[in-house]
Amino acid sequence: MTNSIAKIRKTNPIVLNVSNSVTQQHVADAINFIGASPIMFDDEREASELINISSALVINLGTTNRSSIQKSILSGQAANQKHIPVIVDPVAIAASTIRTEHFDQLIKKVKINVLRGNIAEVAAIAGVDWQNKGIDAGDGQGDRLAIAKKAANQLKALVVVSGQEDIVTDGADSYLISNGNQQLATNVGSGDMLDGIIAAALGTEQSLESCVLGTAILAIAGEIAAERFPHQPYSFFNQVFDVLGLMDDSQYMRYLKIKKIPAQDL
Repeated sequence: MTNSIAKIRKTNPIVLNVSNSVTQQHVADAINFIGASPIMFDDEREASELINISSALVINLGTTNRSSIQKSILSGQAANQKHIPVIVDPVAIAASTIRTEHFDQLIKKVKINVLRGNIAEVAAIAGVDWQNKGIDAGDGQGDRLAIAKKAANQLKALVVVSGQEDIVTDGADSYLISNGNQQLATNVGSGDMLDGIIAAALGTEQSLESCVLGTAILAIAGEIAAERFPHQPYSFFNQVFDVLGLMDDSQYMRYLKIKKIPAQDL
């Protein structure tokens, strides 16, 4: 892997965010602590100018309204013109018609580079019924991987499926990351933070391996934070930020639990 935490910190890429209003402070902090620089914006008229100074764009669909739809499309098109990576988080995409339509409009007008969501969100995009699988979408690693690959091939993009174990795939090569802690899943904002960290990694170097790096960074931070605060969710969450700010490549490699998943394992 040629990308690294040290390289992110040295490069200090600017990550532009069409953000979820509920979590934008957490996202800005996570991006900052891993060594990148966040920009959040509300006025779509800024999109093209801000893209000109940015290295990656995150589009989070958590706060959906007419303004955010316009902002997403304009900033996404500007990012495509500049050839910088676009990371999309389709928050609760199947929960409302407006969210589904927002995503559909976006992918018709913008080439996305990374889709990051939970298994239910990714399954909805892939056209797979996951509702009857249960809240954790459980034991079907093969099913989860097949869904992730289907979405990746449909979108011609990298796909990250967050869960007890994270999947990163380009539709052919896939990685399973086994770090993390359950408290990450129950803290509002951790998925949005992951979007920003992945963007920081891709803003430094565009590759599948960079997407793996960004995904694993937060999972490892959660694992380390849980060593100190195994049952205190608020203290745990604050500790995650401390770990992100102090993490280096040696600690990352010490904790990393990853395996490449061959296609025949489907």
